Amino acid sequence: MGSFDSLTLALANWFDTSLCDLPEPLRQRVEQEFFPMAWDELSAEQRRSVALQLDYQHDPTMEKDRQSWWDFFQRIDAVKAQIAAWDAVATPTAGELALKEKRLKELQQELARMDAQVRHARGDYFPQRNLIEAKDEGPVPEPTQAVRYIAYPKAMHELASRLGATPEELAAWVFWGPGNSGLAAYVNANELDPPPRFHFGFGGDFDFVSALMATWFSEDEIAHFEPVERYITGQALIQRWKDKPGLQAEAFILAKIRESRLQDIHPMFGGTRGTFQEHDDFPPLTSGLFMVSQVEQVEAEDFAKPVDRGPTSTPIEQPINDPAEDSVGHGGPSAATQPNAIFLGMENLSASELTIAFVGDRGESGLGANNMLEISARGETRRIALAGLNLVDRRRGCLNSQGVILLGMAHKKTLTRTDQNARKMSRLRDVFRVHLGINKDPFEAYRKGRGWVPHFRISDKRGAADERAQREAERRTDSYEALIERGNPFAASGQSEHPFNDDDDDAASAWLRENDPDARA
Repeated sequence: MGSFDSLTLALANWFDTSLCDLPEPLRQRVEQEFFPMAWDELSAEQRRSVALQLDYQHDPTMEKDRQSWWDFFQRIDAVKAQIAAWDAVATPTAGELALKEKRLKELQQELARMDAQVRHARGDYFPQRNLIEAKDEGPVPEPTQAVRYIAYPKAMHELASRLGATPEELAAWVFWGPGNSGLAAYVNANELDPPPRFHFGFGGDFDFVSALMATWFSEDEIAHFEPVERYITGQALIQRWKDKPGLQAEAFILAKIRESRLQDIHPMFGGTRGTFQEHDDFPPLTSGLFMVSQVEQVEAEDFAKPVDRGPTSTPIEQPINDPAEDSVGHGGPSAATQPNAIFLGMENLSASELTIAFVGDRGESGLGANNMLEISARGETRRIALAGLNLVDRRRGCLNSQGVILLGMAHKKTLTRTDQNARKMSRLRDVFRVHLGINKDPFEAYRKGRGWVPHFRISDKRGAADERAQREAERRTDSYEALIERGNPFAASGQSEHPFNDDDDDAASAWLRENDPDARA
């Protein structure tokens, strides 16, 4: 192992140099190891890519990884061979044709999953060796990483405490990786800097959580990770649906998989026997992972119960899952007794029919317990607590990100597009979908300079608003990312809540002055 000398590191400062200008020892090495490729016919990035591939092939520490991928590609070849064999099968009867088409579809799905796994795994290797100095060059330092890594137990504790995450969810995020809104995991971070990436191998034991015991994570990435998607296990999903009257949960899940409305994920196999039913060597449905967003969509569309709007009304249907109990809400009374039930009961309610206003006091403590949204549609008006709409951070007692965005819209502020803001907008859409029954997008598509414009009318009617401050709020379209990142400075204990009154020396006024182009002029 000690004899391995990284070509990538040796060439670290020379990838943009022509062959004739390389130091003699490097030139000879390049001519030998790059053959039959010509150095001068490659771009700097292509040269680096070739060097990395050569290092990966020769690095003794990657032997197990290379063997794992060798076995994986052997299985890909086997699947391709099965596709070719089935493609050649004669089908004299309709039944045989149907069987052939079914089997080919399954094999092609398996191949697609394996191809996706290959794509997700590229570009993560970087050699960990000291450079041998060439005669005509000075020492080339190894890349340094200002990254602090934490072991799996600490990372899992942080995610569980902050997000309520499960080990199975963490496995799903690692499976997808940071390029697909997941997380990067590493191995041997206690002794290698930077450590090599961890990837689930194909096949073997069904227990993918055990494989995580050897992983490490970037402490900063864990601290700031906001999942785009949540996951539950097949076992948990069966338990979630098993008590629905007349429903055979496992059979129903299998039906939704065949309808392509649920996707079963397994980090080591790609999928489960839910998709690959003829493969007894694949994991059972219970060990798979399912996207919560897909689960909730099935519940909203397929599960229903009557909502009674009074003795003379005709019962209508609403999702059977209680909005107060799903991932957007946080407990509370049943939907039928909540003030938002009137809107959930309105058939095909659209966002353009809504008029929304923040109401309540503008007290010294900011957005308080008596602050609500006044929502009107189709001649009905209800006042609903902000917390009941999942617009409040219950731990801090202030608006959460989606609450701040909604308040900003009431003041005509513009939110710029970032991945983080897109995720927050997705959570805000969930508020409208779960609590108000708005199934279509309540916002216009993002436009630069305008942000996400609501289809509904929204205003801030809290207290006796200062007229001049209102005019200022309507005139300006400042970005408010800083406000979102701080939570809601309006609601901080002991701070006045007059966000657009420059005469008040509070956190909100300071923020406004800092972001006011006129104030900076």
